[in-house]
Amino acid sequence: MPSVSIIKEQEFPLLNRKNILLNIEFPKKPTPSEKDIKKEAASFLKTEENKIAIKNINQQFGSNNAIVTVYLYKDEKSLKAIEEIKKKKKKGEEKSVQESQAKK
Repeated sequence: MPSVSIIKEQEFPLLNRKNILLNIEFPKKPTPSEKDIKKEAASFLKTEENKIAIKNINQQFGSNNAIVTVYLYKDEKSLKAIEEIKKKKKKGEEKSVQESQAKK
């Protein structure tokens, strides 16, 4: 299990969020995925995953730790209002959406 520590924490009341810089150490393991980091950050910060946005994961080549920039929002509504979802739809998903709309 990776060890997590806070490097810096900054409050932004107008955006309803905190910017938190975390140091995540993962000795003798590969770099964790963004999904795993989000889960670790949520458990460390004692909040739900749907209130967290991962901005940066910085790691030097060969090192066993990463510096992660996390945005912790007060509620999910604030996160959805500010953050942009950048996931691309796969070709299969686009076809299934088009087919379901055509059936209506």
